[in-house]
Amino acid sequence: MCAMENELFTLKDTRPTADPIYPYTDKLKSPLIIDNGSYHCRAGWAAQEKPKLIFKSVMAKQRGKKDCEAQIGNDISNIEVVRWLLKTQFDRNVVTQYDVQEQIFDYVFGHLGINSHGCVDHPIVLTEAIANPNYSRQLMSELLFECYHVPSVAYGIDSVFSFHLNNPGMKGDHAMIVSCGYHTIHLLPILSGKMDLPRTKRINVGGNHVTSFMHRLLQLKYPAHFTAITLSRAEELLHNHTHIAYDYEETLRSWKDDYNGYYSKNVHCIQLPYTPLTTTTSNVEAQKERKLQQVRRLQEMNAKRREERLAADEEKLRQLLIIQELLEDDDEDAFNKALDEVGYSTNAELLIGIAQLNTRIQRTKDKMFITSTAKDDDSSQEPKPKRFLVEFDASKYADLASWIASVKQKRQELIEARMQRRQRKSDMAKRRTLASQERMKLISQLAADKKKEDNFGQNDDDWQVYKTINRDGGDTDSEEEQEKLQEMEQILREHDLEFQKEMENSQEPNFTFNLAEYYQLHLGIELVPELLFQPSMMGIEQAGIVESLGFILSKYSQEQQNKMVQNVYLTGGCALFPGFKARLERELLAIRPFQSEFCVTMAVDPVLDAWNGARNWALKSENISKFSITRAEYDEKGGEYLKEHSASNVYYPSPPPVVIPTKPSLVTTAVPTTPSTTNTTVTSPN
Repeated sequence: MCAMENELFTLKDTRPTADPIYPYTDKLKSPLIIDNGSYHCRAGWAAQEKPKLIFKSVMAKQRGKKDCEAQIGNDISNIEVVRWLLKTQFDRNVVTQYDVQEQIFDYVFGHLGINSHGCVDHPIVLTEAIANPNYSRQLMSELLFECYHVPSVAYGIDSVFSFHLNNPGMKGDHAMIVSCGYHTIHLLPILSGKMDLPRTKRINVGGNHVTSFMHRLLQLKYPAHFTAITLSRAEELLHNHTHIAYDYEETLRSWKDDYNGYYSKNVHCIQLPYTPLTTTTSNVEAQKERKLQQVRRLQEMNAKRREERLAADEEKLRQLLIIQELLEDDDEDAFNKALDEVGYSTNAELLIGIAQLNTRIQRTKDKMFITSTAKDDDSSQEPKPKRFLVEFDASKYADLASWIASVKQKRQELIEARMQRRQRKSDMAKRRTLASQERMKLISQLAADKKKEDNFGQNDDDWQVYKTINRDGGDTDSEEEQEKLQEMEQILREHDLEFQKEMENSQEPNFTFNLAEYYQLHLGIELVPELLFQPSMMGIEQAGIVESLGFILSKYSQEQQNKMVQNVYLTGGCALFPGFKARLERELLAIRPFQSEFCVTMAVDPVLDAWNGARNWALKSENISKFSITRAEYDEKGGEYLKEHSASNVYYPSPPPVVIPTKPSLVTTAVPTTPSTTNTTVTSPN
């Protein structure tokens, strides 16, 4: 039970609403900003302050149905129903499934109302993964230019867009970006305003892993509610109830020791949905009516079965009588052949079969007659009024008080008799247990004695070990006795104030089952997700945020370290966990030199600042014209081509294919003359 009533939380189970199709006008001649995140995709116009579309980057499509329309993002009202059908375009944070990516783009362009024929006539600013492989960028550019015929596209990193939005003056040119995403965490060192890509580190842990870990923990803790604890509900609990511990070991000790009622003060009780059980009079009457209907159905089924059996027996009797007539007509060959077909060998067996069938038919007819007669009697008779088991008889008792005293005495006698019966049942159960143990002991001894001949059971006394003590049918409380006891207690409550007080102050334990408490989840240490700082808790052999941060800083000089830690910038959805910034400051204080200074800042909106930063970058007209890849550049330099800018990846051209020289021949070979070649002689160096 929860310690306090106001600590009981309910699950919202919110479902997304379908995105509308926005109107498209010629005034929206502005770049299109798409933050292509692995959890949420955010899309909108650079001319507007907020993204028009925010939806999960998932697609659900019924397998085996080509004509079935795919559901994208917010079109999926209940994601748990189709979770086994979900697809995403991401492998961790890198786009690999471009058929799904095409569906996502169709959803974005369609709901933004773009109705230009055969093309999307808008420059596009698109976010991509840190150190995105050239092959993935090539396929993305091919999709945009060849399928949608966009005029230009510019690529950038979401966390760096967010960093430039919140640090317009750069606060010096050195920083350390901690990007906490849905599948990965990236640590990006910034030197002189540029990202030092070779020393960037990725941790393969993110919000998805924390959600899955919470989901699995709760299912293991409450196996009875395995199906009720869904991944969506685990995600809701993670977003609304969890926090990052300032000192995880101290928090563990607090939950373990429960000092000053720490558990009752900090536990979160979550109420799962359930259907309450009602015991109203109407429901009781409905249950009785359902039982009567079941009895009627059984009676009808039995009557139908009897009729079918009677018809089958009469048909078989008719066949046997025909066979008997063959014998009377002196047709012995036909008689023997017919007798063999029905499974009899002699005339005596035939006569016995006829007699048995006559008896069975008569018995079935008698049962059908009795059943129909009883049904007619029940329909003709009126229901008998309820007979009270405990009544006041004025001839026996002088006044009401003496009658109440006798009722109390009779109630006590009934209770004592019940207790005695229960004690007898308990004693008999103990004796049966002892007898069973003795029986098993004897059987084990007989099985272990290999030299002795196994003649168990030949003597009747051997079977005494299998006899169980007779169960007295009177040990259980009869229904009439139970009703009588309830009547007595009701009479005593109405006429005896002392009995009423005794019942109210009774110290007997209340064994009533509270269904609501059964459907409650108690969240204790589960409220403190530690996976981001200790991935080994989930079996992931990688360092946490602080260990990776210390490793990166060790690659720089002391002067560069001091400059970078002056602006440790947090962004991404996981940065919204309460206590995340304070925990990172504590861990940094532990790994930095004594009395050294550092500063941890966080994005104003860790989720939307990536889109806002890309919009802010696109509003500068020189950025779009200078750093966007046009269709002509795509045709000339290939799809992997990238124009570098302050928020982009570093472009490393793919190396040309290595040409392996052929091994020179050991003999002189003359190449015949052709219209396109001349005579050539290849001579061995030897």
